[in-house]
Parts: sequence; C-alpha cells; structure tokens
Amino acid sequence: MSLDKVKSTVLEQAEARAREQVENARAEADRLLADGRQADERNAADRVRDARLRLERESARELERVDHDNRMHVLSAKNRVIDEVFKRVLEKLDSLPDSDYVAMIGKWLDTLPADAGGTLRVNPKDVAKFTSGLDDLNRSRSGAGRFTEVTADSKVPSGAVVEGPDYRIDCTIHRRLLEIRETSLGELAKMLFI
Repeated sequence: MSLDKVKSTVLEQAEARAREQVENARAEADRLLADGRQADERNAADRVRDARLRLERESARELERVDHDNRMHVLSAKNRVIDEVFKRVLEKLDSLPDSDYVAMIGKWLDTLPADAGGTLRVNPKDVAKFTSGLDDLNRSRSGAGRFTEVTADSKVPSGAVVEGPDYRIDCTIHRRLLEIRETSLGELAKMLFI
C-alpha cells in the first residue's frame, strides 16, 4: 500500500469517526435538551399545581374567616337585640307602681331561707318604697328572718340586697334578670330569631 493510500484511508476513518462522534454528540445534546424541556415542563406543571393548591388553601382559609366573621356579626346583632329586650324589661320593672314593685321584690325575698333576715340595702330612690312596705315584707317572716331596716346603698341598682351578720344575698332585679337570661337564652333566641 502506498503512503498516500494509507493517509487517505486513515483520514477517511478519522473523518468517519469524527462524523460519528459529532452525530453522537448532537444526539446527546438533543436528548439533554429534550430532557431539560421535559424537566422544565414538569417543574412548571409542579409550580402551577403548587400555586393552585396554595391558592385553594388560602381561599378556603379566607372563606372560613369571612364565614366566622359573619357568624360573629350575626351573633353580636342577636345579643344586642336580647340586651335591648332585657333593658326594656328592666325599665318596665323599675317603673312599676311602688306597691307592685315592693310586692315583686317581696316574692323574691319570700324564697330566702326563713332565718335570712337583716338589713335591706336598696337604691336611694327606693328607700321610701321599702320603708313603707317593710311590715308587708315581714308578714310571713319571724325571729332572725325578719328584715330589720331599710338602708340606702347607691351600689344597689334596683331590688334589694339582704345583709345579715355573716352573709349578703343579692336580690336585685339585675341579678334576677341575669339568671333568667342565662337559663332561658336558648329559648329566648328561638322565639326572637326563628
């Protein structure tokens, strides 16, 4: 074989190998690009999915917060209505004629233990009412259970507080209305709002 032919054969083989390596490199580059595109598409799809999930969670939390706020506003409005009802009841009870007012408080006082007597503390505006009705209040009471005097006490809003040597019994209209409110709130709410 001649030197030129050997050179030519070696060059051809080198060119063939180079073409093959270039083709392989192009194929590898195309594969890497395709893999990269797929990974980018997957990453983009993952980011979109994650963003949607985050948005759904945030929307659900916001809806729950708005729903909670709405329920609180409705409850607050209902409580204001109930407060207004009890305020009007208190006003009506406070405006009863003196004899009816003392008789009502007297019925509450009758429920006290027989030996629970002593000083009746009342609002200054009610002293005359209770002083004139003291005999009637004591009619069914005896001994230590009798009410001995009526004393003005500006801390008593309405009704009376019975004060003995070692006890104090709150028989105010406010406390009675609070008890009624606590025990009948559900029924009252049903009557008002259903």
